Amino acid sequence: MAEADTFIKFSDIVIATATLLGPILAVQAQKWLEAGREKQARKLTVFRTLMATRATALSPAHVEALNAVPIDFYERKKVVDVWEAYVQHLSSTGPANEVWQQKRSDLLIDLLTTIGNDVGYKFNSAQMHNVYFPQGHGARNEDADAIQIGMAAILRGKASFPIEVKVAPELAALQGTILKGLDKVVNEGGTLNVKVQ
Repeated sequence: MAEADTFIKFSDIVIATATLLGPILAVQAQKWLEAGREKQARKLTVFRTLMATRATALSPAHVEALNAVPIDFYERKKVVDVWEAYVQHLSSTGPANEVWQQKRSDLLIDLLTTIGNDVGYKFNSAQMHNVYFPQGHGARNEDADAIQIGMAAILRGKASFPIEVKVAPELAALQGTILKGLDKVVNEGGTLNVKVQ
């Protein structure tokens, strides 16, 4: 009978402990799940942004997402290693020629493929190269860059607005006649006819 009393007391303790700790453990488990979901959502946001802006590597959104990689993929060594290779190439001071551009593109595709695999997308390299970027956007970006660079040079006093004066052919002929007449008066001792009214 003493054994039965001990068992009941032990079972009462186990039930009481489970009753008290159950809600606490459930809340903690919920927090862990939410933290995991938030971390995965940040990774997906970085991947989605890099994919959506892969044709415009100079866009602020692309640069911001690229700079978030070491934070959101902190414990993912493979991703961070590929990111480091890409950023190191971007930071290189060599000429931005076709060879440099091709290597930049290849390294970006490696990064996107590695991140995609990490977050559950299984794209291959060929799929990553498929990107829609209208020629009009490229031309608009080039024009915007030229305007921005030109205006900065003007405001710094290193350039000026190019000015071209266009005169109608009739006015140019009249101006030529007037200049010939004035030349005759000044250089050949000609007379200037003045009419006073």
